[in-house]
Amino acid sequence: MKHLISVFNLTKDEVDELFRLFTEFKAGRREVLEGDVALLFLESSTRTRLSFEKACRNLSLRTYFAGTKETSLEKGETFYDTIRTLSSLGFKALVFRVPFVLFPYSAYLDEGISLINAGDGTHQHPTQGLLDLYTAMEVYGSVEGLRVLYVGDIAHSRVFRSGSYLFNMYSAKVGVFGPKTLIPEDLKPFGVEMVFDNYEDALSWADLVICLRLQEERFKERYVPSKESYFSQFGLTLERYNKLKGYFMHPGPVNLNVDIDANVVYSEKSLILRQVQNGVYTRMAVLYKALKDD
Repeated sequence: MKHLISVFNLTKDEVDELFRLFTEFKAGRREVLEGDVALLFLESSTRTRLSFEKACRNLSLRTYFAGTKETSLEKGETFYDTIRTLSSLGFKALVFRVPFVLFPYSAYLDEGISLINAGDGTHQHPTQGLLDLYTAMEVYGSVEGLRVLYVGDIAHSRVFRSGSYLFNMYSAKVGVFGPKTLIPEDLKPFGVEMVFDNYEDALSWADLVICLRLQEERFKERYVPSKESYFSQFGLTLERYNKLKGYFMHPGPVNLNVDIDANVVYSEKSLILRQVQNGVYTRMAVLYKALKDD
């Protein structure tokens, strides 16, 4: 597994192998890799960026960071030329977060550098999908038959596009609930079994709820009347929290009292901080798998 751009490229054996590595790294396994990793983040990030950097350093990899307005992409250089440049500079891997959709990307895969997607536009966020799956597997033991409900801005969510595919791979059942303006028309590629019209029915069905952020920075029109009305209809209020059968997740950042009531974000049914912790070990597993045989 030299690259990880989309979960659709992963086999179940590879996901199983990554879970084994994740578990071993979390239990304290130490490994030393040599080389340089470029971290190119053209969108802001706390959890993903810092956990990737921490994962690299845990594996003794040297990191070099470039953020918004710090590369020649600002001057018109193509992303492909950037990849070729970094490969020529001797970087072993490029971890990238970009505001555009990286597709098609087959032309990029022949370069010597490993490419690891930390989020591209509304397309994919494979390591977030993996860490959500692995967190659920830790907590529930097995996700076979688990009813996983994604709530909120489904249309713009790369977290949903990655996670739903992985949960389906392990025979979980996936449902969605959100504003009709933010539900894609075609959900077949993501294995969605249920589309709900109200939160109460959705909660009575779900074993695990994954709340998603309203991605207003990607809005091209007004999809919801107001944040207040959104919270009343689609937010995890205290009343809805009390009806949860299991746990809830959120990939972060959380918009308090929009996505989730501020009083329950870190409550006993919340897996948010566990997701954050597991992000480091998931990304260690991905980096190790991509680079160990290079």
